Amino acid sequence: MIHLAIALPAILGFALLLMAMARHQQDWLRRKLTPRTGRMLRWTGFAALGLAFVFAGLGLGWAYGALVWFGWLSVAAALALTAQTNRERILRLIS
Repeated sequence: MIHLAIALPAILGFALLLMAMARHQQDWLRRKLTPRTGRMLRWTGFAALGLAFVFAGLGLGWAYGALVWFGWLSVAAALALTAQTNRERILRLIS
């Protein structure tokens, strides 16, 4: 259960960081968001990554939790990269 509590904010954090970039906003939303919204997405993404770190530290101990957190960050980054690479296919499935 603790791994789910670490993985979900990590994945959400990278998704928010991806959407904070104007280039990716254009790719996914077909429009650019306001700079203020981009900043909010960026801060919220970093906060989600920090929350995942806190969950890892409290749930598994700070030494082992940090190691597990880095592992989940790697998985989350790979998922975000895979989603960005296959975005046309994903958008076709959604619509």
